[in-house]
Amino acid sequence: MVALLGLLPATAAFSQSKESEAAQQDISKAVSPNKAKRRFFLRNEYREREDNAAINIFEALYDLPLNDDLVLRTQVPYVTNNPTTGSTSNGLGDITNVLDYRYKREGSNSYAIGLEARWNTAADRALGVGNTLLAPTWSATISVPKYNTILFPQAQIFFSVAHDDGREELNYTALKPRWLTKLKNRYYTFVEPVVYIDHESDNKTTGVLEVELGRFVNAQTMAYARPGAGLWGETDSRYLYEWNFEIGARYFFK
Repeated sequence: MVALLGLLPATAAFSQSKESEAAQQDISKAVSPNKAKRRFFLRNEYREREDNAAINIFEALYDLPLNDDLVLRTQVPYVTNNPTTGSTSNGLGDITNVLDYRYKREGSNSYAIGLEARWNTAADRALGVGNTLLAPTWSATISVPKYNTILFPQAQIFFSVAHDDGREELNYTALKPRWLTKLKNRYYTFVEPVVYIDHESDNKTTGVLEVELGRFVNAQTMAYARPGAGLWGETDSRYLYEWNFEIGARYFFK
């Protein structure tokens, strides 16, 4: 983690230098909704449940702007599944495409609607959910300059359009009141609580929380580490994990 974030300095305070101001601008430009950007992400997430079942996801993501307001994202995961009983399996997981359209801009704020499709492409039964899912999506980017913070709220409703024999249909809502806070010297934090509402299980809810610490290595590249934990939910909920840890990097093309 230390190596990934560029040897984090062990200082409690950051100087109010011109370099720090430039760093703030780097973050603002990278996350600004004013113009869609090509972006490439790599991430690795390890997730463990209360029964010690674990899954590891290594994923590549690519954002391709079709114009200034329309972006197509592709996510390709390689999954390793370690169940509590039985053998470990690994291979291609469920590929995801997201088409996102920004329908309104107000200064540094923007609002978008989209459609996410998670395809049933897993190489093995244990590496995917056995469903093809669609999810209408609403999201926003709202700047709060007083607190050096940008809000990224998002709401999605997932439903199955096809599923394998013997696999349960999925139908759930995911609510994400997310926010990013810019710190000094190109550092930032990103807080992402998620509330899942399972419509196939009497609308029972599950809550998880992930907190990301990252740094813009330069104006185009950011690296981060993200621990997380389950907050509440039924122990057999497919959306609940005991803890997870993710590291990754994002590259913003000019």
